[in-house]
Amino acid sequence: MTPEQILADIYSDRVKKVIMDGDYSAEMDDQYTLVYAYGHKKLEVLGVNAVAHYAEPRFTKTSTIVRFSLGRAAQVYWAMGLSPEELPLNMGPEKQITHNNNEPVDCPSARFIIEMAHKYDEPIYVITTGPCSSAVSACLMDPSVKEKIVVVWLGGNCLHEWYIGSPFHEWNMHADFAASQMLLNMDIPLIMLPCYPNGSAKIVMTKDDLAKIEGTNTLARVLKNELPRVCTPDAEFDDPNWSKIMCDYMGVAAITVPDAMKLSIVPAPVLCDDTSYAIDSTRRKIIIGVDPDSDAIVADSIEALNNAVRNFPYDF
Repeated sequence: MTPEQILADIYSDRVKKVIMDGDYSAEMDDQYTLVYAYGHKKLEVLGVNAVAHYAEPRFTKTSTIVRFSLGRAAQVYWAMGLSPEELPLNMGPEKQITHNNNEPVDCPSARFIIEMAHKYDEPIYVITTGPCSSAVSACLMDPSVKEKIVVVWLGGNCLHEWYIGSPFHEWNMHADFAASQMLLNMDIPLIMLPCYPNGSAKIVMTKDDLAKIEGTNTLARVLKNELPRVCTPDAEFDDPNWSKIMCDYMGVAAITVPDAMKLSIVPAPVLCDDTSYAIDSTRRKIIIGVDPDSDAIVADSIEALNNAVRNFPYDF
């Protein structure tokens, strides 16, 4: 799909088929984003890929982190009353493309993207809220997948003058740096949702927002109280002024409320080996999303979370 076709599609009323591809052991926003997507009436979630968040390889192996991520995703499944038989749950790459001689990593998450891409005669949106290893591996393993998917990647920083020619660190970008370079270099349809200075980090959820989650069943209790306490020290969460940056919400919101951000068609930036950007106007075009409206996105999420709560089958 061309960027123009992608924009026309996300602004249409068509229910979009999506694959959620996230590092569920990183922050609570990944876990809320999974429920956000699953509960949204504009999306059909085909399955979930659990990938590894960024860590220095000399300290922690990717293979260890990806199992932790899979376990956290399984906890969200439990909270939603789901099983992997109902909604496929796939393990992501056990190593980075960066540490695999820049070769694809054959893994269940990449295989699932390939399978879904060929199963449906419509674009599949791969909402990637962590490293982009799964989608890039899938496209390297089966180049025809590039004609079937749109990657919505929460990664990199904004195309700000600070980062043109100046090295920078962004967690998802560095989680598999070679994969990030490939995603920008390959002809993969892409919506890029950068972080700083005016990107996804502007989305914030507060205690007042949590209070808008309805009901008292298990899923409601997990969302309103238990999950924030897992990810936040009790003393902080007990503060009435508690808030949490919800970067990953932007991945879903780019499809469900595209008016809640500025979406532009730009040349794909060059991600240089020194971790800086370079700009080349002749490069292929991608969509980039910045300046999110936090209130509109959080409101959209609350509606979807409440929909998931209302459909929750158990209370224990």
